[in-house]
Amino acid sequence: MSKLLKSLAIMALVVGAGSHNQAQAESILIKGAKVYTMTSAGTLENADVLIEDGLIRNIGDGISASGAKILDGKGKVVTSGIFALENQIGLVEIGAIEGTRDSGTELEDSGASFRVSDVFNAKSTLIPMNREGGVTRTLIKPYNGKSVFAGYGAIMDMTGDYDSLILSDVAIFATYGEHAAYLSGGSRASALQELKKSFAQAKEYAANKEAIKRGEYRQLDYSFADLEALNRVLSKEIPLVVSVNRANDILTILEFAKSHNISLVLSGVAEGWKVSDKIAKAGVPVIVDPMDNIPSSFESLGKRYENAGLLNKAGVKVMFSSSTHNADNVRQAAGNAVAYGMPYDKALAAMTSVPAKVFGGASNYGKLMPGFKAELVLWTGDPFEVTTYADTVIIDGKVQDLSSRAKRLEQRYKDISTDNNTFYRK
Repeated sequence: MSKLLKSLAIMALVVGAGSHNQAQAESILIKGAKVYTMTSAGTLENADVLIEDGLIRNIGDGISASGAKILDGKGKVVTSGIFALENQIGLVEIGAIEGTRDSGTELEDSGASFRVSDVFNAKSTLIPMNREGGVTRTLIKPYNGKSVFAGYGAIMDMTGDYDSLILSDVAIFATYGEHAAYLSGGSRASALQELKKSFAQAKEYAANKEAIKRGEYRQLDYSFADLEALNRVLSKEIPLVVSVNRANDILTILEFAKSHNISLVLSGVAEGWKVSDKIAKAGVPVIVDPMDNIPSSFESLGKRYENAGLLNKAGVKVMFSSSTHNADNVRQAAGNAVAYGMPYDKALAAMTSVPAKVFGGASNYGKLMPGFKAELVLWTGDPFEVTTYADTVIIDGKVQDLSSRAKRLEQRYKDISTDNNTFYRK
């Protein structure tokens, strides 16, 4: 064993305080698996992973632990759990039925401060469906109703427990481009003016807060809650995530963020590859869909499968977006990114360690090392292969139930089919 691996094996960092399930977590020992640590230790071809009290305690070979539950990792792969980004898991059940949608508002005075984490449905059927596919946490986001600002995003775990909130108010989501123009009077120019005015008034509010609250100042165009939310962006407490696709629009938003000295994340970036050097120079992370190469609008005519690979090659931090009903398919999207030029380890990081860093700050998640949260997946093979499935999903050191409504229906009709065949054979 290398010195680096030995040091990993003896580390005992107690960093995971605050996990709501650790006290009930059992000791688990995964034996002989291929482990993608996402650290300087690299990929360990035949390693053991010891989990205790909700944390990874040791990684190495020849580890033993009295009383631990043993999981056979031979021929299998261990990675951090999938961090699914930008979806409405727990906010939408059936998109076509209004009563099951809580992901947005049509109120014109609700914008940057709109918050959906309080109405997250931990018992949504979409949670077990995605958890069985290896998704262990998700960044939920509202959609843009009547404002260029959609509101706050939050990180939730996929345990299905009522206390699923990991981090609230991790970013404010906004849009720019065709949809923003539609929301702002019909032109990108009016949408940009709306962005500039809102941040200018947020600064004005911060400088004159007491007078404004006493009614001794001019009336501003935004609610106190929205202005306070935008000031969290201006102070770099949280980033602004802007959905934008056209190359020229990307440059406009990069310049806007630079002029206001805010932390920015770009989402969508269909034509990001055209200005990848500018994005890299600005040090701005992006969220892309590696499976999307069919233009759905004029602003996305430059879509191509190579987008993620070209952005990564330019030095951009790349993350992958996911859908609501099939967020676990992001691993297949990652495989597609690899097929079109993205290095394997970068594609794996795009759905684990990079979003953990961008949206979790100093979070001890997204890498496999002693002291980090035991939030991982034991796969039957390469996680980017479509025939691979999650053998075991662990969140907060607890093995999760991998049953779902779809699986129960499948088994139900298999049983009916078996019974019918038995009847006909008689």
